[in-house]
Amino acid sequence: MGDVALVAALRCQDEGALREFYLRFRPALVGAAARLGVPPGEREAAADDCLADVAVHLIATSGPPPRSVPAYLARSLRNRLLNDVRTRARADRRELDAAPTQAELAGSSQHALRASGALETSPLSPPLERLAAALERELDQEERLLVVWMSNCAPPRDIARWMGIAYKAAAKRIERLRERLQTVALRHVETTDGEERRELLGFLGRASLAPGPAARLAAVREGAQESA
Repeated sequence: MGDVALVAALRCQDEGALREFYLRFRPALVGAAARLGVPPGEREAAADDCLADVAVHLIATSGPPPRSVPAYLARSLRNRLLNDVRTRARADRRELDAAPTQAELAGSSQHALRASGALETSPLSPPLERLAAALERELDQEERLLVVWMSNCAPPRDIARWMGIAYKAAAKRIERLRERLQTVALRHVETTDGEERRELLGFLGRASLAPGPAARLAAVREGAQESA
C-alpha cells in the first residue's frame, strides 16, 4: 500500500491502516527527533505525539494528502519543537519580568538593541529608546525569538539545534540578522540631527559592526563633522 492509499484508508477509519501508519513512519520520525536535538529519553514520545496529531489531521481533512508524507511529518515535528521552544522562551521572559534586577534582559526592545552589537544595562535615554523601537519594528516572530537567544548569549550550536537547522546555517542567519539590524540602526541615525544624532553615533561607535554598517557609520560621522 502506497502512502496515498494509506491516507485514504485512514480516512475510512481503518484500524489496520492506523497501525501501519505508525509502523511505517515512526522509526524515521524518531531519527528526525534525534537530528533535531531531542534528548534520547524523549524522542519516542515526541515522535508518537507528532504521529497522533498528523493522523488526526489527515483523517479530519478532505483535501489531497501531502505530496510526501515523511517530509510532512518531519516538518510537523520541527514545528512542534519550535513552538515548544517559543513557549519556554515566553515563560522565561515572564520570569525575568518579575525580577526588577533583570529588567534589561526581559524587554524586547532591549533585545533588539543588544542585537545591534552593544549591551546596555542602565535605563535608556529617549534617543536610545527611539532607536530600540525602530529596531524592534524590523523583527518578525521568529526573528524576535532568535534575538532573545542572541541577547542571552546562547551558543550558536544550541540555537541551531533549537531551530532544527545546521550549525553553519544558524550562524549565517545570526550574522545576517545582526548586520540588518545594524543597518536599520544607521538608517534611523540618518533621520536624526543635533544632540540626538551625536548620542546615537557615540553609542553605535562602541559596537562591533559588520564591514558594511561600519563603512556607513564612518560616512555618517564624516557628514556630521562637516556640518558642525
